[in-house]
Amino acid sequence: MSTETYRDHVEQQEKHIKNHIGDEIRKVKEREERETHGFHDVIGGEIAHEEKAERRQQDETDAALTETADTILRGE
Repeated sequence: MSTETYRDHVEQQEKHIKNHIGDEIRKVKEREERETHGFHDVIGGEIAHEEKAERRQQDETDAALTETADTILRGE
């Protein structure tokens, strides 16, 4: 094998190794992003559930106040 051919071979190997390392780094980053996104989905779901419960409570309070006001206005 000539020196130039050997050098080309070594350069190709180095390029292949860099590409492989880059692929592995991307896989790890993508996995971390999916895990983080999943965590945010869970937190978002919990917040949405709490907000829904708060709206339901507010609706019940508003309905009770409306009924009380209607009762007073009717003079009962």
